[in-house]
Amino acid sequence: MTHRIRAGLALACAALPFAALLSPARAGDGTASAVSVPWGDWLVALLQPASAVLVPIAAAAVTAGIARVAPWATSVLTRDRVEAAIRAGAAYGQNAVAGAAKGRTVSVDLGAAVVAAGARHVLATAPAHVVRRAGGAEGVAARIFRALPLEPQASAANVLAPALAELQGPPARKPALRRG
Repeated sequence: MTHRIRAGLALACAALPFAALLSPARAGDGTASAVSVPWGDWLVALLQPASAVLVPIAAAAVTAGIARVAPWATSVLTRDRVEAAIRAGAAYGQNAVAGAAKGRTVSVDLGAAVVAAGARHVLATAPAHVVRRAGGAEGVAARIFRALPLEPQASAANVLAPALAELQGPPARKPALRRG
């Protein structure tokens, strides 16, 4: 029963503005053929308080959606960043080592040098979180090894292992300048 009363009150409240708008037209002498209803004014007056409530709710919903998608998006973006760094390292290694060229198959004897040069480049230029996500220096070298077009007889034992040994070797030091 109370639902019917509420529905009736809501209908009466909604019809009241329309009755107020139409009553001046009925009060005339009856010769008026057109009724002018100012839709824009009452629509703007109705939407201002509604927008004051709905805009913060919509902003909260968008923020909640972004919070749910953020971990997934971060994972995808980091994976893409790792793949781009590996491609750049492989290309750099092929350009940096004499005898290797981009687009050509890398021989076994040049493979270790190409992998090591590419890994050094990635370790020097990529952000730390990308290198960590790739698996550190060993992971970067292994991924570059898999990305290179190597000869069929190339294997992890004859290309990747020497490249890792070269990466873990002592870095070349610059000679100290003497002052005298």
